Amino acid sequence: MAKHNSIIKRTFSMIFVLILMIESIRSNSYAVIQRLFDYLGQDKIVEEPLSIDAIDDEFVSTLYLKKDLINLNGLMARRLGMQGFYSNMGMYVTDDKYIVSASPYTSTDYEYNETVAFRDFLESNGINFLYVNEPTKYVDDNLFYKEFGVETYSNRNMDLFLSRIRDAGVNTIDIRDNIASENINVSDLFYRTDHHWTTPAGLWATEIMAQALNDSCGYDIDLSIYDDKNFDITEWKECWLGEQGRKIAASYVGLDDYTEVKPNFETSYIFTNSDGTTWDGTFDDFVNESFYNTENDVYENSSWHYSYNRIDCINNNVENGKILIMGDSYDHVTQPFLSLGIHEVDSLILRNYDDSFSLRNYILENGYDTVIVAYAQFMVGAHDDESSANYRMFTFD
Repeated sequence: MAKHNSIIKRTFSMIFVLILMIESIRSNSYAVIQRLFDYLGQDKIVEEPLSIDAIDDEFVSTLYLKKDLINLNGLMARRLGMQGFYSNMGMYVTDDKYIVSASPYTSTDYEYNETVAFRDFLESNGINFLYVNEPTKYVDDNLFYKEFGVETYSNRNMDLFLSRIRDAGVNTIDIRDNIASENINVSDLFYRTDHHWTTPAGLWATEIMAQALNDSCGYDIDLSIYDDKNFDITEWKECWLGEQGRKIAASYVGLDDYTEVKPNFETSYIFTNSDGTTWDGTFDDFVNESFYNTENDVYENSSWHYSYNRIDCINNNVENGKILIMGDSYDHVTQPFLSLGIHEVDSLILRNYDDSFSLRNYILENGYDTVIVAYAQFMVGAHDDESSANYRMFTFD
């Protein structure tokens, strides 16, 4: 049997190399060799020097039948059981074809100090603070070692961080606790080919957040608005490919299902654009249904997760509450649902701002009564890497 598998692997490899050579010639991709020589021989003080990344992008963009090669590569990786084949991109594939990522160890010192100082600032100005941990696609770090022989510290980092800020008196909720208490399979809350949670999972998590606002921040949100009977569901099967899946290939992990969730009761909002313009609308304005195009190429189509938008809003049907959500892309679905029970909800993502932005002045100028920091747990530790897009997510100045 082992000899048979070895022959299959060698045969697949030879076929793939042959096809790659043929398509490289057909697309003139071999011309990249000259570009490499240009790179090595360039004057270091030229105004616009060549870079390896630019040469790589040029090579990939001109590759003939690129998507077919991606799918062929994914098919081979799947057939050969190469779960860690994409580890250089930080991604691994479980036996169930879920794409997961590892997190390195962090001391949590930076995040702890920033969070406690931020809580103290808000408290001194009479503003409530709530930290929400949004889980990743696994709640047990042993998953990685068992399946891939690789250590990850995602959950252990978060356990340490939450323990420290709770000891300092910070109000927190950990969605992992609800996953455990309700005996939920965490995989059911996430897309297989994308790192985001599903729309129904976002709705479920929003009710947990609303309960915490009632318990810790003096709110009186009617939690019955989140009952299943109050929402219409529309489902698509095997219809889109997530951000991670586009890199690994649909031929390896398949396509994801999608569920749209919208309230079936009357809603009335005033929305505010980033440029300050406003318009009247309903909950439907949060959802851009043009994303749901099953005729588009799954590699070119926009991520269906982003069909839900984070839009600053006033709910005309609710009298109380003005909240700022400092979140990440998970909150494209939670902000719209949370707004159903609160008069005014704004949001921002700190990675979209530079050092010239004063978060604390912004909060005081807008008169929020509550600030929620709702982060995917892999944000903890991002400040250890200056090249990370999430480097500033815990800089609460």
